[in-house]
Amino acid sequence: MSRRRSFFSFALLACSAVVGCERPFVARDGTVSFQEKGSGHGATVLTANGVEYRDNADMPQPLVRRSVDEPWRAPIGFILPKDGRFTQASRPTVLATEGLAIVLRPSDTRVPAWGGEVLVRVDIIAPAGEGTARWGENVAIVVDGNGADAAALADAALGQLAGRDRVTILDASGARIIVPAMPASNRSMAVAALKNHLKTRGRAKRDMAGALRAAGQAIDSKDVTQRILVLTDSPLSPEDVADVSRLAQRGVQIGAVRTSGADDLDERLEAVRTQVPQAGMTVFRDVKLTFEGTPAPSHVIEASGGEARWVLEAGELAIGNVRSGEARTEVLRVTVPAWVPGESFRFTVTAHVDDLAYGGPRELVAEVPCIYDDDIERIAKSRHGDVIAYASAMATLRRLDAAFIGDDVSKSGGLRKIAELHASSMQMLARDTKDFAMQEQADTLVALLRATR
Repeated sequence: MSRRRSFFSFALLACSAVVGCERPFVARDGTVSFQEKGSGHGATVLTANGVEYRDNADMPQPLVRRSVDEPWRAPIGFILPKDGRFTQASRPTVLATEGLAIVLRPSDTRVPAWGGEVLVRVDIIAPAGEGTARWGENVAIVVDGNGADAAALADAALGQLAGRDRVTILDASGARIIVPAMPASNRSMAVAALKNHLKTRGRAKRDMAGALRAAGQAIDSKDVTQRILVLTDSPLSPEDVADVSRLAQRGVQIGAVRTSGADDLDERLEAVRTQVPQAGMTVFRDVKLTFEGTPAPSHVIEASGGEARWVLEAGELAIGNVRSGEARTEVLRVTVPAWVPGESFRFTVTAHVDDLAYGGPRELVAEVPCIYDDDIERIAKSRHGDVIAYASAMATLRRLDAAFIGDDVSKSGGLRKIAELHASSMQMLARDTKDFAMQEQADTLVALLRATR
């Protein structure tokens, strides 16, 4: 039997600790019920109407698609552990050749027998060879005004950066930090945060001087190049110019590009690339990943970055060119067909690359093994918190529009509460596993969610 609770019932969680019960749930008639500890086996499921408790006995039915033109729908909502706490972390599967590593981290090794989807975190890493890439820089992007091309220009600037760079994005309106200092490998997340902010920003007094001071503090370092790019739709005032001069005297490299005007957009994009030089030379061209499921088919239905494509029995992600020193992280949604519980399922992932250093195309192949399961509680407990926390932050920033049951989630108050819960759970998981890289990633997600609240 399914029992539902609203996103706004988080305050009731404290009551369950007092009375010795499990988490409370709100039924369809509005009745609040507390499940006794130790009773019932199941998981919570994120749906368009809130969070439902789903018992193991309540088996979802596979959805039969009768046409390739039908939109993709999962049989049930997004599955979560009952207590909201993740206890498992992903294990990497690596495709590698000299100068390039592609790391795959799936959200699940147990996939639902009734069919569904798996989130896959993809890290593309091109270690910098001798003389092929510059050292890392601290870069701040200050967005001023309502220029229509601000997001595209910021994306162009981020596309010039590499894994050793750190980036901060600020709004001159209110001198507010949009994206806290984070590795530039989180490019898609940074662009999503900026676009989300520009759509939802309120009215605030322009404070370019304050934004420049905050940018200077964010990138302050004696060890690396400090750079500020101002994207503005109006000229700088004399006071702003004085602040620019003070930063320049400190060694900060500062440039400005108009976000609107008579100039052609391509010319302004090229101006951005001049202000923020590329981190390294292109070493791999036309990088593409193909996902083939056994049993078939599996399709890439959404990606936070790159271009997702459908082919008859597989899915593709076109990444494009990769520079020396580059690192970037994307999240994909890949479908899983229904099959028999206990049987194996695997993704065969093939990376197609044009290797410019050695000439000619290359193919790198790896398998991501999974197993079919019809126990929803076991599936929920085995989910990988590091992948899901990163994906939920992406979805909150509208970079993965449909990863967590689609736009209808807004009916229940949005995804932010869930994303914050995931990020906190990831912090606890990192502490328990003593994984310092995961801890840094978790802290980044927490800081980003707070900054974009």
